[in-house]
Amino acid sequence: MSTTPNTLESDIDRLFKEAQAAAGFQFLYTLVRVDGIQCWDGYKDEFLQLRKLLDDCTFTCSLGNYQQLAAYPGPIKLLQNLVNCVQGGLYDVSPLRPLVKGAYPNSVRPTPQEIVNFIVTNLRNAGFPTLADLFASAYLPQFSEETAEETPDLDPAFKNLHYLLRQLFDRYYEELNGLQKDVKFIPLPGSLDVLELLSDDAMGGICGLKFHFSQGCSAYFLRTPDQITGLNMEFGPPVTFLMMSMEAPGNEYRVDGKRLYEHDFPGRYNKPFEWKPLIYPGDASRLIQETRQLSADPDVQGVLLYMRLTGRKCIEFAVRSNMELPGTFTHTESGDVLIHKCPSDEDGAHLNVRVYDCTMILKSGTVEEIESGLTSFAWLMSVTFFPYGASYSWRNKYRLTFDGTGLLLPTHDDMTTVDQLLKKFPYEADGFVLGRGIDWYNMGNSATNPFTRFLSYYVAFESVAVAIFDGANLGVAHPERLNRTERRAKTIACIQEKHTASYDSDPIAFVKDSYFECVVGLKAKAKAIAAQTFGESHEYVRLLFEKSNTEGVSLSDLRSELAHGGVTLLDKTHEALIRRNLFTMGTITREFLLRVLFRLQPSDEVPTWCQEFKLGMSAADPRTTMWTTSDKTFPQGTSWKIRPEWCE
Repeated sequence: MSTTPNTLESDIDRLFKEAQAAAGFQFLYTLVRVDGIQCWDGYKDEFLQLRKLLDDCTFTCSLGNYQQLAAYPGPIKLLQNLVNCVQGGLYDVSPLRPLVKGAYPNSVRPTPQEIVNFIVTNLRNAGFPTLADLFASAYLPQFSEETAEETPDLDPAFKNLHYLLRQLFDRYYEELNGLQKDVKFIPLPGSLDVLELLSDDAMGGICGLKFHFSQGCSAYFLRTPDQITGLNMEFGPPVTFLMMSMEAPGNEYRVDGKRLYEHDFPGRYNKPFEWKPLIYPGDASRLIQETRQLSADPDVQGVLLYMRLTGRKCIEFAVRSNMELPGTFTHTESGDVLIHKCPSDEDGAHLNVRVYDCTMILKSGTVEEIESGLTSFAWLMSVTFFPYGASYSWRNKYRLTFDGTGLLLPTHDDMTTVDQLLKKFPYEADGFVLGRGIDWYNMGNSATNPFTRFLSYYVAFESVAVAIFDGANLGVAHPERLNRTERRAKTIACIQEKHTASYDSDPIAFVKDSYFECVVGLKAKAKAIAAQTFGESHEYVRLLFEKSNTEGVSLSDLRSELAHGGVTLLDKTHEALIRRNLFTMGTITREFLLRVLFRLQPSDEVPTWCQEFKLGMSAADPRTTMWTTSDKTFPQGTSWKIRPEWCE
């Protein structure tokens, strides 16, 4: 029989691909050829012996050589189990058992012709007619009998058999080697058990399976060149690896006593272009508490939890920009940052926006490395988009906090505050000062960048306070005016105070503080009006102008650092510092503006409202649903394609 090589290769390739797609673990059992224990002296792996014959150029056509090739049962078992996988069946240690007649010990084994008919029929039924025809022409029963003689049919039969086995083995070992390179651990769905793929170069790739159960025990099957071993398993069908322990299940992925991410577990959780909630079939509360103890930074916390819930040692980022990078994939020279360009929206909703799915590979997964990695990624994005004047925003996919206030729900009674505000608002010339302050405060509320928000809040406070000090008539008593001599004396006293406090330890800080606080005096003006508005001893005055014991800076210090470039989003510690003080600055500014607007004394209560809100969260948004125990939580068919609005 003549078979076109490309046709057969595609048939065998399709057989392996369809078996893998349809069978999952049954396909793995087929690849490692799960079988009974073989530990006797002189045992040699059948496939290695057969492969050696196929590679031997002196192994030519003869009746004895043909019978030697045809006598190996392994290739026939492999083909039948691949067919079982394609058809949704189970791996079978003895896949020809349907042909056995009778019961042990009086069972009758099938004849060579029955075996050929069985395999050929099953290959045809599974949709592989070319492979079925070649098998029928390669395995000729008349040459398997003890009394067989050489005939002209032997030569084509030998060539077909040799060719079939060569193509089958090439594809088989390609699969073994590929899995050895690509996969080592597989978390089992619906549990915290982990499957480890055992490999050996001498066997051509993966050669065994080891199940690590969350109870701390294991079960395995291992095939080596000179033996087959296993522990805690049943051969079935179905093949079953047994959890032999009385211990309670653990609550995290563990392999040989270590966390999964501490092993060589390459890759990442999400497929390219996707951002899914983390599926973790256990109670993550203890792990969440652990990550919060290790770091106060929500981004660092998110990476630490990601590693614990997935076993992957990397950081996933989502980026949006109005600039399209050339090509669909790029990476840094070191290979530790991978950038995939996501496909554009099919509906054209974001024609001028591009989204990028990025991964940073970590080496150790320590807090220090994560902080450094986040800072490095921020720097990489900055220098990538800066030369072209492009805008961009990015975020670590998984955080332990949810940004936003939700939907505020003031009542009808609460809305009287707006009526009072409109009536009390000073519409004369100085009212513009207060309107400007309110506008800056609103800009802060609308900003997504934490630095922009903080600076907007401070400008809202400082611009109004300084204007009042300089004479704006907004109902706040002006501090006593000093003549020129008094102002000079006060300036000198301020400089002397700064000299005593900081000159010896930090002369540069002394010069800077003396200039901005004693000579220029914006801080002094703002402080004077804050004291008039809130009261000299009010906590807000202290927070604004006195260094805190915990942070070592005041809110006005942070404003100066921001305004003069002393802090940057490229440094995660700077970002965390600003974020920790953001709510406080916004609260102080809002109350200051309200007190000025309603012309309240320090002892008066500020108008308030019910403070009710509701927080709407979509289960199909990974920013609000960071993790869950099952993907059944989500609507069927949910798309996890990264959306531009998720990247802020």
